[in-house]
Amino acid sequence: MGDWVGLFKPKPLFPLTVAGISLGAILSIAPLQSAAGGETRSYVLSSFTNAAYSTKDDCQGGIDPDQTEQYKLDLLALGMPLEKIQKVMDGYPGFATMAVLVNRGRIDGKPVNAYTNPASAIDPKLHMVTGHYAYGFNLDGKGADSPNSFQDPATHQSGIDNQLFRVFGCAKNFRGPPANATPPMFYGIEWSTLRPSFPAWVITITGDDLSRDGPVTVSIDRSIDHVLLDAAGNTEAYTTFRIDPAPGSVNVFQGRLQNGVVTLTDHHDLHLVGDPVLISDLDLSQTHLRLTLEPNGELDGLVGGYQPWWEVFLPIGHGGENFEENQGIDVPGLYYALKHLADADPDPKTGENRRISVAWQLEAVPAFVVPAEGYAPPELSAASNPK
Repeated sequence: MGDWVGLFKPKPLFPLTVAGISLGAILSIAPLQSAAGGETRSYVLSSFTNAAYSTKDDCQGGIDPDQTEQYKLDLLALGMPLEKIQKVMDGYPGFATMAVLVNRGRIDGKPVNAYTNPASAIDPKLHMVTGHYAYGFNLDGKGADSPNSFQDPATHQSGIDNQLFRVFGCAKNFRGPPANATPPMFYGIEWSTLRPSFPAWVITITGDDLSRDGPVTVSIDRSIDHVLLDAAGNTEAYTTFRIDPAPGSVNVFQGRLQNGVVTLTDHHDLHLVGDPVLISDLDLSQTHLRLTLEPNGELDGLVGGYQPWWEVFLPIGHGGENFEENQGIDVPGLYYALKHLADADPDPKTGENRRISVAWQLEAVPAFVVPAEGYAPPELSAASNPK
């Protein structure tokens, strides 16, 4: 995965130009070239995970306990005597024990499923990140004056809004470099496992000359094709993907390439249909992007914005006890944390925020992207994806 501390620093460009690729490749990407010509590079996502920059002592309350210990705390919060808690947990993970744990919610004093009714469970008050650093973007425009914001360790920008990291960052399987040697486990492992089974996400960057600084157009789309894996189990590069014609998964932005890094100059909504096990929908407002064109022709960086917190919770809530046992984070606790730390899009009736600031780390390999048969792509301008 490379050096995560310098992951988003500008790097030299890989000299892949239109003049240097095959005629077949030119024909493949020709439909996405701008009317004035120029250069286009396309990619398919090979990894996608929560952006995490975990440091020593960034969780003042400590790292969240393993789920077996958390279960004991959940039962204690219900008022169950210690002797009974020990007896229940002695049978873990047997059917009788799991029935008690699954139904630790209460409605009118009666046990109910805490995963389908997370608000019925007592908030276990999971630990939240208290450190100063997180990858992400200044979404609210307030900079250092933004409350509860971070500093990005790569760009050193202040006012970074990434409350999703604050929620996830004290759960051991969601922590990331430099504290851990590997990226966060949950989304990284799930994406790696599921990527061949759902339609791919693709990125196309177009500009006059992608070896020089200047304006670019960035298209982020869902394909109707799935990724292929090579002999090592990695995402196969240089395969062809057809764009899904559904307007809900076609996103075009204006941006700028500078020192090998692409950022956006307009920040309208982004929507990509995903996979119900991982991310049902990537639905962002105030979309921001930072992508490094790697020397080997690959792409890595961040995409972020404000995402409905319920869409983050839903796949995890569906996972229920399987998620808790495998990933070690309390599902009702996650529900409460996401709800409490949501920082945008207040409901006009209740005033409660419906979106939470997020940053997702991605990697992508070169690919060819073409329209689906009978589908005319939108003009490469922000007007094709109105705010």
